[in-house]
Amino acid sequence: MGPGFLENREQLKEIMESAQPVQIESGAPERIRKLDDKIINKIAAGEVVERPSSVLKELIENSIDAGSRKIEIEVQTGGTQSMLVRDDGTGIRHNEISLALSRHATSKVDDFDSIEGIRTLGFRGEALPSIVSVSRAVLSTRTIEDAHGWCVRCEGGGPLSGPEPIQHAVGTTVEVHDLFYNVPARRKFLRTAATEFSKIDKIVKQMALSRSEVEILFSHNNRRAVRYRAAADDSGLKQRLATIFGEDFAENCIRVELEWGDMRVSGWVSRPDYTRSQPDQQYLFVNGRGIRDRSIMHAVRQAYIDVLFDPSRYPVCALYLDIGADLVDVNVHPAKSEVRFRQQREVYRFVMRAVNGALSGERPGSTHQSATTTAAQSTALHDHSSGFVPQRNISLPLGSWTDFAEDKVDGTQSAKRPADLEEDAEVPPLGFALAQLGGAYVLAENKEGLIIVDMHASHERITYEKLKQEYEASSFTSQMLLVPVIIKVSSEEADAAVANSEVLSNLGFDVSLAGENVISIRSIPDILSKSNIEKLIRDVISDLIQHENSNRVEHIRNELLATMSCHSAIRANQQLSIPEMNALLRQMEFTEHSGYCSHGRPTWKQITMKELDRLFYRGR
Repeated sequence: MGPGFLENREQLKEIMESAQPVQIESGAPERIRKLDDKIINKIAAGEVVERPSSVLKELIENSIDAGSRKIEIEVQTGGTQSMLVRDDGTGIRHNEISLALSRHATSKVDDFDSIEGIRTLGFRGEALPSIVSVSRAVLSTRTIEDAHGWCVRCEGGGPLSGPEPIQHAVGTTVEVHDLFYNVPARRKFLRTAATEFSKIDKIVKQMALSRSEVEILFSHNNRRAVRYRAAADDSGLKQRLATIFGEDFAENCIRVELEWGDMRVSGWVSRPDYTRSQPDQQYLFVNGRGIRDRSIMHAVRQAYIDVLFDPSRYPVCALYLDIGADLVDVNVHPAKSEVRFRQQREVYRFVMRAVNGALSGERPGSTHQSATTTAAQSTALHDHSSGFVPQRNISLPLGSWTDFAEDKVDGTQSAKRPADLEEDAEVPPLGFALAQLGGAYVLAENKEGLIIVDMHASHERITYEKLKQEYEASSFTSQMLLVPVIIKVSSEEADAAVANSEVLSNLGFDVSLAGENVISIRSIPDILSKSNIEKLIRDVISDLIQHENSNRVEHIRNELLATMSCHSAIRANQQLSIPEMNALLRQMEFTEHSGYCSHGRPTWKQITMKELDRLFYRGR
């Protein structure tokens, strides 16, 4: 039971104590009676209106649904004193204002079936009546048909005053004052003004990301905090990303775009070296609606496992998932902050595949372009329980590095430097090797300037990707156990093991029930024969229960392959010839994730001529 339970309980207790007491005989059952609308509205408000930020979210969503192109937001004292949202949308007809403030009245849904295809952010008809029942509210509005605006006032869900004619531009303005003034039990659970403002700020950022074509002006305590300009093109979109995430993210973020069947995901993710200690800058939108979904965010984090130096940190992302209306249920939570996917496992794999594909393109000279899965990729995406799709073949023997260099690189061409080539000749992204430095780095020159490559880290990534590819091509081969491993589990774990027996089999496990709440493991993936089988299978089943998917086996396998690639990679102080250095550079340009080793360390850095000139005060 969380704090929300305690808040609702105290709120309900206070409301019920204020009602007229009923005298009953000792031992007789209490008389059933119908609550009046005022009490019903206060109770319902606890589901929709949790704090000032949830009020603001509902009001901004109404403005967006009204077709607004500009929204102004003014907040006082973290929203606890007052909030104002003004838009230039279609407005509300004056004879429908009272209806708009009554429960379950909406213009967005005709019947229950139309909820399945809903594209508006609001549809339940609960937000406005819930807000006015726990605050002092003023609603001013005007449609293009009216010569002037209309204003109504409502205090604590009481009778409306008005509508009164006023001067007002086309659109709607909602003012909310003294939130929870009539529900002290809820008001005392609000945090400090600074904390409430931080939650409001996050909601405004979420809305700014969800509708980049809408201009948003946001101020706090009469000071202009931020302006989100409408983004009409890529440069405008970059500016909005910079306003929300910072200039560094906007300049270095990685584009994500993938389509498969009725699903399409697009957006931006941070580079592996741009992470945060908390998941406070992760935004997910489903059909334009900002939601929270731990499973999808888990899929995003899993896509980074191979490239994060510190796995405890979180990437930054803004992802937009467009999915068939019949594959998602939006009518799950009163605050509309959660959805339910009909094919949760497929959505999980799809998002992880999209982010992983974007990250895998992070290699020298790569450009991020729209990606559409082929038929073969779609089959692989559907069939592989891990979500892993085999990469293209990279011919890299694990024997002599010198043999590899001689086989793969033309020594005459590789020895050339940019200065020796024609002016318009094509220079590879990592350029041409110049020398070794400190027995650990390769120095190369390209058209931009100086390239510094970590020999060991880069060769480790090349070898690691090759090992993964070769192992995946042979699938998960199993090893039969002479003595089955017997594990006592909970009833939930036992049910999950039976329901996901095919998934476990694809991972190399032969798992069956051996009694009530007891499972038997008869075979395991051969590469994991020395692992703690009981702990591994419990972790896998836990992932299946929580996320309907598990990458636990793949991660342990990859850790072993990473160790193998680390030990077989070029060591420090190993002398390489110019052709061998160039062989390493060329291979990096064709290897996925080659910007980072298997442990997440960067493999190369570029220093431009401008940066070098600045170091030596040239051109001043």
